[in-house]
Amino acid sequence: MAKIVHRRKTLHLGAFAPASCPCPQCGTLSPLNEVRAITKRVASLEGPVNEVFDLGCYICPSCPEGERWFRLSTPGFSGSGVYSRLTRAAVVRLVTQHKMSFDGAAALASDLLNLPGLAGTTVMRWFRAAGERVDERAHLAAAAAVFSGQLAIDEIYDAPYWVVRVTDPVNKIEVMTLMGTGSPTADDIADVLCDLRGAGFKPEIIATDASSLYPAVIQEIFPAAKHQLCVFHFVKSMNERLGRSFRAIVTEMPAPKKRRRGRPKKRGRPRKDAQKRENIQIVRRCRYVIFRRDLSSDHQAALDAAYALCPKLRELRRFIDAVYAVFAAGTTRADAEARRATLLADLQFAEVASLLPIITQLRDGALFEKLTVSLDFTNADRTSNHAERENREFRKRQLSHYCLRTVRSMRAFLGLMTIRRPPPKVGRRLNRRQTPATASTNEGVATA
Repeated sequence: MAKIVHRRKTLHLGAFAPASCPCPQCGTLSPLNEVRAITKRVASLEGPVNEVFDLGCYICPSCPEGERWFRLSTPGFSGSGVYSRLTRAAVVRLVTQHKMSFDGAAALASDLLNLPGLAGTTVMRWFRAAGERVDERAHLAAAAAVFSGQLAIDEIYDAPYWVVRVTDPVNKIEVMTLMGTGSPTADDIADVLCDLRGAGFKPEIIATDASSLYPAVIQEIFPAAKHQLCVFHFVKSMNERLGRSFRAIVTEMPAPKKRRRGRPKKRGRPRKDAQKRENIQIVRRCRYVIFRRDLSSDHQAALDAAYALCPKLRELRRFIDAVYAVFAAGTTRADAEARRATLLADLQFAEVASLLPIITQLRDGALFEKLTVSLDFTNADRTSNHAERENREFRKRQLSHYCLRTVRSMRAFLGLMTIRRPPPKVGRRLNRRQTPATASTNEGVATA
């Protein structure tokens, strides 16, 4: 079959060549020497396309020999590359926003965007150059202009490097990123928060995990901000402990005795070893179901079967439900306090030794205060998951692109990830929840 070859189409965009132009070095008015046509390849779905623009070239009469010649430039036609600026930006977006590899982006651009011969190494160079051109200060100022009032901070370790990412979880944007070697220290976190304070950020809530890097620094840099400990990490830690409790409960179930190998000497009552093994397996199949927040009818049926074989699991699930109720979405502070008090007053929970460490944590008033800061607002994020998700994506992309292992590529990628979601024109603000006392006060003021 004959291969169809598309002829390259040429678009002439005009000329920029005045009769004289000031020299960029000394400012002397220089006469036009010649007009040169600058050609750039552009991405197109309709076939190969070239864009041509005529630019003036000048010779300065005042500059020394060898430094007199200069040429005008216009956006999209500057530099010596054969591809236009918009074309390079479009291909880089395939990597940053559509999560393609360098080779994959080059192959797609060659086949669909009519850029034949484009190599993955060329895309990588464009990617690095785009990352180095990122204006992080301008992005920081734009994020500060629409700041919601809440920050989420999370760190990731990627030996020998670490990355600290700060996001605005209410507006779903990244604010800034810091990268270093070794392990981050309190001074590194202080530098990040000082930069944020200098850019005009005045957070009401700062959400982090339970790392010891944050509490003292937050109190020092932003004393008016409340520190929200990530509820997700707290519940995850609780479930890990309760998972050990689940395994301990299963080991207490009747199990087959260890017998000698071979045929038994006497035949008596039929052994129940097979039934005991099956009972243990029925209970073990619920090792993940028992920690689910929402149970389907099938899940509930499986749990009921496990309860019948191992009654102690019912008490474990009742404790899990009680903790989930304390931190349920949409809960008010008064409801959370009441549910916590009910849980702590339950004597049956206190009799289970494996639950005591979690009960001790819930009894800590200072810890509970940090876990429930978000309840004072209707739209605050109670976790640091937004920043953590961005860090997980960075790690995943590094594992899939070996070219992102160099410091230059890593910094370029972090910069491009930071600005890939521009701040909205109108940002969302934290909405403080009205307590009954506040609502009655507001009504009184309105009536007056």
